[in-house]
Amino acid sequence: GTVTVIDGATNNTATVNVGVYPYAIAVNPVTNKIYVANSCGNDLNCASAGTVTVIDGATLSTTTVNVEVYPYAIAVNPVTNKIYVANNCGNDPNCASAGTVTVINGVTLSTTTVNVGNFPEDVEVNSVTNQIYVVNNCGEDNSCNSPGTVTVIDGASNNTSTVTVGDYPYFAAVNSTTNNIYVTNNCGNDLTCSSPGTVTVIAGATNNTTTVNAGVYPYGVAVNAV
Repeated sequence: GTVTVIDGATNNTATVNVGVYPYAIAVNPVTNKIYVANSCGNDLNCASAGTVTVIDGATLSTTTVNVEVYPYAIAVNPVTNKIYVANNCGNDPNCASAGTVTVINGVTLSTTTVNVGNFPEDVEVNSVTNQIYVVNNCGEDNSCNSPGTVTVIDGASNNTSTVTVGDYPYFAAVNSTTNNIYVTNNCGNDLTCSSPGTVTVIAGATNNTTTVNAGVYPYGVAVNAV
């Protein structure tokens, strides 16, 4: 795969080679580093673990960091200079185990692994509270017969807590001003997906939740922090 770099002043472009099937990208504006999650690493057959390509924004030179299987989402905490990569299938190419998050140290590129729920689809950072929110599409059940969850990672310790949300959650958004987190549940509270979806609102201070009814199959979510 490649990343196209667009100069915002001129709209001129440059191309950077990355790994196989790049799926997600995140920027650290403080360090001017760009992180690209390659879902199939360097293997066109997708039979090996994924990678993250680190692009130096000044030179466009690259470095590769190994992560786990099918990295689908990536987020940066620019305050701590840590990068969080959600690996959809953990360390199992057959996807028969729970997912993981690879935590990359932005200075050394060393990694730490944190266990999360099944099939993590999204990861979001609250850089004010240093809490990381991982949306697990199938919660605690690899066969997807139970509600979804959000794994909350403490950025200082990598300790985790689990918040139950609705069925088949896909994405989250963080309001760092109010410390509320919004999670779209594609099938609401109905595993058969025969009723409208919902949004779970998580209070970041307590991890208590409130449910808001939404339309059919909500997928994405965004916050207006003002």
